[in-house]
Amino acid sequence: MSRTNRDWLPVYCNPDALLPKIPETRALFNWRPMLVQDFIGKAISFLETDEIKRVGLHYDPRRVIPCRWKCSDESLFGVDLAIFAHTRAYPFDKGKIGGMFNAASLGAAVLHGSINVDVGGSHVGYVPDDQGGSFGRIWRPATQQYSTDCGYLMGVLAPFARVYRDACESILVSQPSGERPLISVPNEYVQPTWSSERIKLLVTLGDLTDGEVEYQPDLPHTATTMGRSLFYLHPRFLDGLDADMARSLCTPKRRRIGRLLRHRYFNIWDSEADLDNGLPVDRLLLYMKFILSARHSPAPLKAAVVNAAIQHNRLTDAVRLGAYRDYDFVSFSGVFIDQYDLKSRAYINLFQPMGMTIKPRGQTREREFTPEQIHEIFGRMPMAEPVVPLEQVYGYERPDHVLQRFTFEPGRFSRNDPQGPGSG
Repeated sequence: MSRTNRDWLPVYCNPDALLPKIPETRALFNWRPMLVQDFIGKAISFLETDEIKRVGLHYDPRRVIPCRWKCSDESLFGVDLAIFAHTRAYPFDKGKIGGMFNAASLGAAVLHGSINVDVGGSHVGYVPDDQGGSFGRIWRPATQQYSTDCGYLMGVLAPFARVYRDACESILVSQPSGERPLISVPNEYVQPTWSSERIKLLVTLGDLTDGEVEYQPDLPHTATTMGRSLFYLHPRFLDGLDADMARSLCTPKRRRIGRLLRHRYFNIWDSEADLDNGLPVDRLLLYMKFILSARHSPAPLKAAVVNAAIQHNRLTDAVRLGAYRDYDFVSFSGVFIDQYDLKSRAYINLFQPMGMTIKPRGQTREREFTPEQIHEIFGRMPMAEPVVPLEQVYGYERPDHVLQRFTFEPGRFSRNDPQGPGSG
C-alpha cells in the first residue's frame, strides 16, 4: 500500500496549489544582456519616439524624475552613473536591500516629477570562465577576496541550498539483482519532526516512491537501516530518464540520486518563516524548490530572476492605485549581472531586461512588453547621446571586453552542486 506524507506539509506547499508563473531563464537568455549604460541610452531613445506617443505617453524630459529600485550593494553604482550620464539627475531611490521595491516611496516620487521612469531589478555576481561562468560571487577589491553578490539573496538561499544538497547526496537508489529498484530515504526527509533543521525538506512519496519495502528474511537488502526508510522506486521516475541514466542509477551498488531530485519529487520550506494570511511574507520562499533544482540555470541566477519578477509585480500593482492615476509611469525591470573588472578597476553591470511597462496618466492598466519585444525594439534603437560623456562619468573606457566574457547559456554553466547520480 502506498502512503502519503502530504499532511505534514504547510498549506502553502500543497503540490496541487497553482503558483503564478515566473519567466523562464531559458527564454530570457535567448538574448545576450546589455551593458547597463547601453540599455539606459537605448531606453532614452525609445522614450522619445512616436511609438511612445501612440501608447498614450507624452514624454517630456522636463517632467521626468528618473528612479531606480535595486539593492544597496556598491557593485551597482554603475546603474546610478548611467542614469546620471543620460539625465544629469541623480535617480530617486525606490529600492531596498536585496533588490526589493519600496512601495512607500511612490507618494514622494510623484511629487518630484509627474513622469516616473523606473529602472530596477535584482542583481547577481558573475565570475567568467570557459564553461559558462559561475553566479553568486564577485571580487571585492577592498578585501581582496570574493564574497556573495547579492549578499541578501544568497543569505536567504544558503540554508535551503545546504539542505537540498544533503538530500541529493544522501537519498540513495539501487536495484538488487533480479529485484525492483529501491530508494533509501533518510527519515528527516520522510517526516519533518525527525529533523532539527529550521529548513525542512520532504520527498513527495506519491511521485518518487511506489510503496514501502517489507522485510523478508531471505532478502537481506530489505532489512531496515537505522535512520532510513526503504521504498520501491516509482516507475515514473525512471520513465523520465534516458536509458543510459536509468541504467547507471539502477545497479546493486547504491547510488546518490543527485540533481535528479527535481522539483516534483520534493517540497522544502522554512518552518519559522513569517507568514501573512498563511503565505510567506517573502514570496521568494514559495519558489525555492524550483530555484534549487532548476535544470537550466544555477540557483543564484534563478533566485535573482524570481525575485525580480516578484518585485516588478509589486511595482506595477502599486502604480495602479487611484492615488497615482494622474501620473505617468515607465518601468524597465530585469536582472543586473555584476562583474569586477581588473582592467577598468571598477564594477561593471550588465542588464538582462525581463519586462517593460508603460502606464500613461489617466489609465490604471499599463501596456506590457515582453523580453522579445524589448530586444527587438532596442536592437533598432540608436544610442541616445549622453548629457555628460560616459567616460567622464565612469572614469574608464567602454568595457566591451566584459560583455564578451559573459558566456553563460542556459544549461551550460559550472557549479559545485552534484550534477546527477553518484556512488553512495
